[in-house]
Amino acid sequence: MGQATEFYNRPMALDFVAQRLELGDVVLIGLPDEDGQVEATVVREIDRTDTTVRATLRVKGREDFVKEWPLGELVTVVRGP
Repeated sequence: MGQATEFYNRPMALDFVAQRLELGDVVLIGLPDEDGQVEATVVREIDRTDTTVRATLRVKGREDFVKEWPLGELVTVVRGP
């Protein structure tokens, strides 16, 4: 058998429900002053309630901010912790 010389190196994203987010995940989000989506990293422990998931996110060049999702909403994760 020959040895594989090509590697798969394209970015891969997964959509899953917000309640599965973990500290260190990198998610795609839309921001009001940005075209398209940007990568944001979950930088603090996640607050989960009966109806929502709140995470503190960091986007390079910006101050940290809190994003809230209703339970069951899909979030696009590009990298895990």
